[in-house]
Amino acid sequence: MEQFHWQRILEFVQGVSPFDGLDRETLEKVVSAMEVAFYPRGQMILEQGGEPSRFLYFIQSGSARVSMPGAEAEGGELLVDERGEGDTFGALSMLQGGPAMFRVSAREDLICYQLPKDSFLALCQPHPEIRSHYSASLARNLRAVREQVTCELPAVAGLEGLSLSAALVRSSVGELMSPRPVTCAPAMPVKAAARIMTQRQVGSIVVAEEGGHPLGILTDTDFRVRVMLRARSLDEPVAEFMSTPAHTIAPDAFAFQALLAMSHHGVNHLVVTQDDRVVGVISDRDLQAITGSSPVGVVRAIDRVKSVDELVLLHPSIDRVVELLLKMGGSARDMLQIVTEFNDRVTVKLIELIEEDLEHHGQGRPPVPYCWMALGSEGRREQTLRTDQDNALIFANVPETSAQRVKGWFLSFAEHVVEGLVRCGFPRCTGGVMASNPDWCQSETGWRRTFLRWVQDPKPATLRLGSIFFDFREIYAEADYLEALGASLRDSIEGNRLFLRHMAANALYNRPPLGFLRQFVVEKGGEHANQLNLKLSGLTPIVDGARVMALDLGITSTNTLERLEAIEAQGIIKPELAADLQEAFSFITLLRISRHLEARAAGQTPDNFVDPQGLTNFQRKMLKEAFKVVSELQSLLEQRYQTRLIT
Repeated sequence: MEQFHWQRILEFVQGVSPFDGLDRETLEKVVSAMEVAFYPRGQMILEQGGEPSRFLYFIQSGSARVSMPGAEAEGGELLVDERGEGDTFGALSMLQGGPAMFRVSAREDLICYQLPKDSFLALCQPHPEIRSHYSASLARNLRAVREQVTCELPAVAGLEGLSLSAALVRSSVGELMSPRPVTCAPAMPVKAAARIMTQRQVGSIVVAEEGGHPLGILTDTDFRVRVMLRARSLDEPVAEFMSTPAHTIAPDAFAFQALLAMSHHGVNHLVVTQDDRVVGVISDRDLQAITGSSPVGVVRAIDRVKSVDELVLLHPSIDRVVELLLKMGGSARDMLQIVTEFNDRVTVKLIELIEEDLEHHGQGRPPVPYCWMALGSEGRREQTLRTDQDNALIFANVPETSAQRVKGWFLSFAEHVVEGLVRCGFPRCTGGVMASNPDWCQSETGWRRTFLRWVQDPKPATLRLGSIFFDFREIYAEADYLEALGASLRDSIEGNRLFLRHMAANALYNRPPLGFLRQFVVEKGGEHANQLNLKLSGLTPIVDGARVMALDLGITSTNTLERLEAIEAQGIIKPELAADLQEAFSFITLLRISRHLEARAAGQTPDNFVDPQGLTNFQRKMLKEAFKVVSELQSLLEQRYQTRLIT
């Protein structure tokens, strides 16, 4: 290679990550093995499913299109990425040793510097950071494809006209808000505020300080409920009647996040702020314009019901709203949050109604403070539509003389709540993990003893129970027992680290269904012959692995995605693996939700099984990649906790 060209390539490559971290001698060796190639616009360089790449391509000029063939997309292709000057491609298939994962073509005339496969792989041996850099592209590619695939959920579920990247996901709060909010000082008389709202034809006025910091909001509802009923004079200041604090959101947040915030707080308006200054207002009506319904209205309806019978009658409306939001799409985290929000509200309202009913029928109020716990997927905030109940109850310690009476009251109460949940569409747990079971309705001391016994003497049965109960979360609490219970559990584990080894071994029970040459291993017979169990084979291993490491590190969060983030922050798993695990979890969750929606649309009971032959090429490919990431997590667990030493 001529000295001039060699020097130009050297200067170019040393500015490309991760090669910019190599020493001069290594970099010179790399460049000396390179070739220069030209690809005219439109030429195919790599074909998805074809031979692995023979080079690592450095784009010197021009651009390349990374895509996947797919009948679902416009033009028969799903755009994954576009690479330009200074970008590379071809590494992933060389590292994996399998067929090319994506199609790569010249988007415009392309000049590339090409590093041969043997030289690239030889470089990765003494420089693992090079391998790590390119392995991390799995998560990037999963995200890119998921964001580009319109109609991903409808394509699976047969729900035409809806899109994964629907209006709620793509629209920002700034696009939907009223950009010229009406504001006033807290001392303004309510009659003056009413006059301004009438003149400007708005349903709210933001009460703000002189610098623009919002203090509260006065809405049409506040006028009807507060001003008209409580005001002695219309000259009283708005500060006396405004809703406070003002619930705020940023203009660059997605509309879906605004919907979650309104649902959570039970409000119809959010104040949009930037740099702590009011820049707009977004209302339930703004969101209703793109959803065609009022999810916040359903939340308010739950809050207004006066009896269990009314709540039961409302549950079909709740189902319709939740299904609509899931069909409109979003990230797995957002979709699970919306299900959790509605399920929690139904449960809390039911508990309040049952308390009132028992008191009305002469059984009195709760004899001591208590806490209603959610367990399992509900405790992790990872339910999809209606799933079996997993709950428990913890009540205050009482003298032995009154223990039986107190527990009897709570067992009766719990049975009423459990039966109410059944009527609202939540089936009983077939394993009996419900607060109506005497084993799972205990005093604070009783629960501590139970957890301590499980940790000190781990057995298959108690390890399975731990995988449910150690994901506890409060839904309704009259006292804060769970923080102390969690601290007690962590102390017990610290005193018996061998327990973690048993938990890790239990987390390896469900293996990803990939066989020789990474082919799917499906059920051989029975009702689900030739199908995969998305929950047990894909989600459960990630959930179980994250739980073990969270217990090991004293992480208090129960949500799997939050646990993975916290585990990464403590340096136990590398950022690349953490990103891949989060994407694998999210992809399988979205696929599972789509199957549930499809079953509901067909009038069938949702399950967790899927026939891989019924998936698109994209979905099968991504599912295999997700299962591969699960295997990496399980290998890490085996190594970290030495599970082979268990006899």
